[in-house]
Amino acid sequence: MYKGYMNRFLEVDLTHRTFRFGQPDPSLFAGWIGGKGVGLKLMVDRGLVTHDPFAPDNPLIFMTGPFTGTQVQTSARSVVCTKSPLTGTFLDTHAGGHFGPALKKAGLDWIWITGESDRPVYLHVRPGEVRFEDAAHLWGKGIFETEKALREAYPKARVALIGPAGENRVRFACIGTELYRQYGRGGAGAVMGAKNLKALVVEGDEKIAYHDPAGFQELNRQLTKDIVAHPNRQRRDDLGTMMWIRMGQEQGHFLPTHNWRDTQFAGYEGITSEACREKLAWKSTGCFNCAIRCSKEARWGNYEVEGPEYETTAFLGSGCDIDSAEAVAYANWLCDDLGLDTISAGVVCSFAMEAFERGIISAADTGGVALHFGSAEAQAALLRQIAHREKIGDLLAEGTRIAARRIGKGSDYFAIQIAGMELSGVNIKGCASMGLTLATSDFASHTRFWSASAEMRKELTWESTPDFVRIGQDVVNTRNCLIVCDFVMYDLDRLAPVFEKCTGIPMSETDMNRLGNKISNLTRLYNIANGRTRADDTLPPRFFQEPHEAGLFEGRRLTREKFAEWLDMYYASRGWDAAGAPTPATLTALGLNPI
Repeated sequence: MYKGYMNRFLEVDLTHRTFRFGQPDPSLFAGWIGGKGVGLKLMVDRGLVTHDPFAPDNPLIFMTGPFTGTQVQTSARSVVCTKSPLTGTFLDTHAGGHFGPALKKAGLDWIWITGESDRPVYLHVRPGEVRFEDAAHLWGKGIFETEKALREAYPKARVALIGPAGENRVRFACIGTELYRQYGRGGAGAVMGAKNLKALVVEGDEKIAYHDPAGFQELNRQLTKDIVAHPNRQRRDDLGTMMWIRMGQEQGHFLPTHNWRDTQFAGYEGITSEACREKLAWKSTGCFNCAIRCSKEARWGNYEVEGPEYETTAFLGSGCDIDSAEAVAYANWLCDDLGLDTISAGVVCSFAMEAFERGIISAADTGGVALHFGSAEAQAALLRQIAHREKIGDLLAEGTRIAARRIGKGSDYFAIQIAGMELSGVNIKGCASMGLTLATSDFASHTRFWSASAEMRKELTWESTPDFVRIGQDVVNTRNCLIVCDFVMYDLDRLAPVFEKCTGIPMSETDMNRLGNKISNLTRLYNIANGRTRADDTLPPRFFQEPHEAGLFEGRRLTREKFAEWLDMYYASRGWDAAGAPTPATLTALGLNPI
């Protein structure tokens, strides 16, 4: 057995209220490390590929990595793997806080949950013990009230749970933890709601063992010193992720504004880091074992929240023309309590506002709410409608792809999604490389790879971008197996030796890059089996029809033809055919089988 792992998993069947503990096959860790890699491999090996996301046999897997809960910086991270109800394809959605380390303390590398309870329940998990507890009294309650009640009942435990959005199967419902942390993207909360599972309560006091404790400590001590001394650490401590509001406005010219129509926002000063520090009394805080401290405790009036983050602010703020830090923080607070992904929620709101602006929907559809851009009151009302599936919120709860198809009237033009996932990151009209990144990733999220910095610094060319994106996606895949935060400034050359000292598994930087490539190809096979085609690897029409204002295509349009050329270059770089499928030679070279 390898060190760094707990070498135990838990499987739960909610339908029959049964469970079993087991010991993982060590080859899973040697071949796929943990986190995203192991979660994906388990789903594929068990043939759980083409099922319905809301079916009882769709697994909800709470996964750790070998670094989770260790002394490695940012070791708070854990991941939920499942089939997304928003995209119908593979999903790995990540969270910080303390829940991941709590899984390790409970003596577990992962919890695999299938089935559907006949009534609301929560699971109480301790080392060697699982209890199915009635959750009828918690069903319908928000995340804040529910978590506080469970933490009072189990003071030493950590909790992962859903709010009303998850209960109502909103396709972009999240799973919350630590009140203000989320497994955010892709609708994992809706999968949990479909299982009638309100919460996971996890506790224990198991310890993590290291393969070479002295060697691990030596490497990790130096890595920690380098992270602490890095200028980006201080910037994130000072400004948080919100530093990208000013950078996106003033340097990149890619701040999503007015439902992605514009790349700069006249009211941006009201939602910058500086505005949040003044208006929200920001105080830096961090996850378990993290010196970067990018998160911010915010307090204003009678409210408090951790945040807002850049993505939340870009889509609930500038994307909806809202220029008040307090208003964005309130929308953040509301989404956290209802259990909504703030990114998809913000993009859905701006989509609805543009549909209202164009006269495609009216106050008759919204219960009298005038969905004007810039109205924080209308936004808050719409978020409640979505979470509770009331009025037009019932349609918008399906996400922009389904909503645009049902609304029609040309609304697909401004439905900002790729293959069902609302876009995140930056406005493609100011950063075309992110368009290629989002269109070719397993789902369209900035968490797959962030190419915006390189393009903003003018380090990319038309010719270099496909290879740059491919390599970056693969590196992120491997980091999501270990699991480390995106904000760790050092790459696999530094992390591979730490991993080997931690686990005893020999793995070089080259081996880790190869694993990232394997994951890119296996997720592609999984997604193709669920209907993804080359036609899905594209951008919303707005980004082809309107001129770009910055970046590689500044002052001109990125045409469909030009993008198709880019896609061909990317496919060739990956060893995929013209339809976007891995070739037999590529699969053989990577040791993969077709699905």
